[in-house]
Amino acid sequence: MQTITLNASERKIGTKQDLKKIRRAGNVPCIIYGNGTQHLDIAVALSDIKKITDTPKSYIVHINLNGTVHPCILHDAQYDPITDDAIHVDFLAISENKPVDIAIPVNIFGNAEGVKQGGRLRIGVRKVKVCGPLDKLPDQIDIDITSLGVGKAIYAGELSVEHCKVTSPKKLMVCEIKRTRAAVAAAAAEAENAEAAK
Repeated sequence: MQTITLNASERKIGTKQDLKKIRRAGNVPCIIYGNGTQHLDIAVALSDIKKITDTPKSYIVHINLNGTVHPCILHDAQYDPITDDAIHVDFLAISENKPVDIAIPVNIFGNAEGVKQGGRLRIGVRKVKVCGPLDKLPDQIDIDITSLGVGKAIYAGELSVEHCKVTSPKKLMVCEIKRTRAAVAAAAAEAENAEAAK
């Protein structure tokens, strides 16, 4: 999995005015916690935060705080309802020696049979959670939908990721080929042709 390094500075827990001051300076209040790490209150430049929030990719994030690097994953983010910029970010500390549970982007490819028959591809989720060793996590999960027919779907429980376990709910719908009027008409015509050929 790809990594990215973000520089951070320490911040003190203060009032709402203190947080606004941090944001006015172009920074985002953040915290690092988990994996036995002491709770760390930090600030990261908004321009750097955008590198991990404004992208479909997932990263192992290396937070550089005063020369000490903390391996983390993005755990949660709060956004401004008007600007859609991050206003607070939670980072979860991870260990190279322990499995990591992280959401991985799905890469759906192929010309589905159901689409050829007039169906419509519907994407249920853009990422699926997996758990696996840090050095075995993939950049993305490739899903070939070439043989997917009308009315059929692919669920998280059907996915297989090498060296990792899929931890999203098994019944989570990743993608499906929805029935449309065109698909129904095509199926009816095919059935009529088959009947006529007998």
